[in-house]
Amino acid sequence: MLMLASAISYIDRQALSVNASVIRGEFGLSNAAYSYLITAFLVAYTISQIVSGHLVDRLGTRMALTLCAAIWSSVAILHGAVTGFGGLAACRFLLGIAEAGVVPGAIRGVSEWFPATERSVATGIFAAGTPLGILLAAPLVAFVTVTLGWRMAFVATGVVGFVWLVPWLRLYHLPEHHPRIRAEEQQLILSGRARTAGPTTTTWVFELLRHRQAWAVMLGRFMMDPVWWFYVFWLPAYLADVRGLNLATIGKIAWIPFLTAIVGTLAGGWLSALLLRRTGSLTIARSSVLCLGAAGTLLGIPAVRANDTWMSLTLISLVTFAIGAWSTTVVGLAADILSAAAVGSMSGLSGTGAALGGIVFTIATGWLVDRFSYGPVFWMAALAPLVGFGALVLLMGEVRQLDIGSRHAPAAPA
Repeated sequence: MLMLASAISYIDRQALSVNASVIRGEFGLSNAAYSYLITAFLVAYTISQIVSGHLVDRLGTRMALTLCAAIWSSVAILHGAVTGFGGLAACRFLLGIAEAGVVPGAIRGVSEWFPATERSVATGIFAAGTPLGILLAAPLVAFVTVTLGWRMAFVATGVVGFVWLVPWLRLYHLPEHHPRIRAEEQQLILSGRARTAGPTTTTWVFELLRHRQAWAVMLGRFMMDPVWWFYVFWLPAYLADVRGLNLATIGKIAWIPFLTAIVGTLAGGWLSALLLRRTGSLTIARSSVLCLGAAGTLLGIPAVRANDTWMSLTLISLVTFAIGAWSTTVVGLAADILSAAAVGSMSGLSGTGAALGGIVFTIATGWLVDRFSYGPVFWMAALAPLVGFGALVLLMGEVRQLDIGSRHAPAAPA
């Protein structure tokens, strides 16, 4: 269910990206103006990340995600009624506000249901929802747009979110109170949870900011997440503007890099779990996968230089595989270093860093594409993750659980 929530939220976001060329043509938007629409989403996402993380810790996973899904689905439907740039920007802003709760809620759900030895695989499964949503969005949104128009594409994606709410409310409960859990399973889950430290209902952001490990995750995501969003938001436009593909063709092939991203998220979670079993070290298990993920983005440089469209798409698909492996690991760090009571706030805080990076990168992308080409953007997207990995490793040090409840956090090995 967490994977599906992530997938549906990205289908809603991707409806704009798939229809970028159509909407830009109808409203006469430049690349810079399109970047402002993306920025409206990211600004709201940034503002809402801390609030949504706090909301998840206050309301719990079940109710917080219910509230977020109901709002973002309603806003997705509202996209179909806009008449110009201002209405689109307002809808993107509201969508960013609502969808910011997905990752904090999902990470908290994973921390509530899985012990440390299984957490990276569970995180990989839920994180696969992100590329799954984009994979499904390209053909589905393109089909609805070609058949019924781009406005109905937004309406259709919003309806899907309301459909998800029905099984979610029926299925998700805490292990302590789930009506269908076996006693031995409940004992395994509860005994394998990270120890609870500090506040049991709320974790203050200012307390988290006192720890360099929190800054490590924030800076890592600040440098890598914008690269992911570049491929999410700009790939259809790149295929249309540079490679000369029409919307129908984009719908047929633009899903491929996001299929490899799904494989990457699952492979990253599996590899991290394997390394943890082999070495017994969270530090080695997590940092090894993060290193491979950051290095893989370098393939974006030959991708933009390739003359053949299929060669370019193949290299981009390898880049998204690497990003998938990275994303599974980096979002799971919140559950590695904090108890379940603090995970939502940490996820929201790190998401703020990611969204801030996305704002800077997106505005730069629109400016560079209008004045030069996509080439400089692909170079930035290739090199920034290496900087982020270096900052994360230096600040994180040993991956271990923190006692967030005290000013001077005595740490115990995870």
